Amino acid sequence: MIALLQHKPVIPLAALLLANLLLLSVQVRNPESRLLIRSWSLFAFTPFASMVHFVIDGISGGVTRYALLYRAQQENAQLHAENARLGVELAQLRGIDALLSNRVENGSLQKRQFLFDTYLAPVIWKSAPFYAHRLVVNGGTRQGMHKDDAVIVPEGIVGRVWTTTPFTAEVELITNDGAAAGAMLEDSRLQGVIQGDGSDTLRWDFIPNYESVEVGDIVYTSGTDRMYPKGYPIGKVVQSQKGLAVYRDIRVKPFVDYLRLEEIMVVVSN
Repeated sequence: MIALLQHKPVIPLAALLLANLLLLSVQVRNPESRLLIRSWSLFAFTPFASMVHFVIDGISGGVTRYALLYRAQQENAQLHAENARLGVELAQLRGIDALLSNRVENGSLQKRQFLFDTYLAPVIWKSAPFYAHRLVVNGGTRQGMHKDDAVIVPEGIVGRVWTTTPFTAEVELITNDGAAAGAMLEDSRLQGVIQGDGSDTLRWDFIPNYESVEVGDIVYTSGTDRMYPKGYPIGKVVQSQKGLAVYRDIRVKPFVDYLRLEEIMVVVSN
C-alpha cells in the first residue's frame, strides 16, 4: 500500500483536495445568502425527485388514462387548474373590494398588491415532519420563479420560495419555525406579525393586551412584508388571551391543510 502511494501520489492528493472542497462548501454562501452546499445538494437531488415524480405520475396516469377515459382525465386536469385559478382570482377581487371600501387612492399600489400572476406547480417532494420543514415543486427559474416569491393556494397562503434551480424550487411553509408574514384583521385593520414555530398553528405576535381579538376572527395578509399579496386569507383565531407582558397570546389555525398539498401556485413577478 505504501509503495502504491509512493508511485501514485495523485490519488491521495485528489482525496485531500476533495475533502478541502467539501469543507469550504460548508462555509461558502451563494448570492442568495444560502449555503453553497445546500444549493448543490438541491441541484443534485432535483433529478432524483423529478424521476420519482415522473415514474409515479406516469404509472398512475397510465392506469387512469388507458383503463378509464383519456379525454375525461384530460378535461378533469384542465378544470382542476382552472378552478384553482378562479379561487385565486376570487381572493383578488375580495382584496380589491376591501381596498375600495377603505378608499385607498394609490392605484399603482392597488395593482401590485391585488392584480398578480400565478404559476401552478405540482408538489414532487415533502419532508417529514411536514409542518416543520419544506417541500419541492416542479417549477423553477425557467417558469419565472424567484427567491422569496409568495406561494399560495385558493384557501390561503402556503409560504415562500426558499431557493430555486432552473426546473425545481424549494418552498418554505409558513408553519416552519422562523417563517413570518404581516397579518391583520379584516374589519378593525389591527396589524401584527404571523409567525410559524413548527406546529400546526401560527403565533400572531405584537398585538397589545388592550386590543380586542376574539376566537373565530379571520386573519388576512397585510402586505407590509412586501411579499404576500394584501388581503389574502391566512387562518382563523383559535386562541386569544392576555399575555404575561404587553402582548396578547394569540394562536391562528391556517386555512391550508399542508399535509394534503398536491400542487401550489407561485405569485410570479411581472
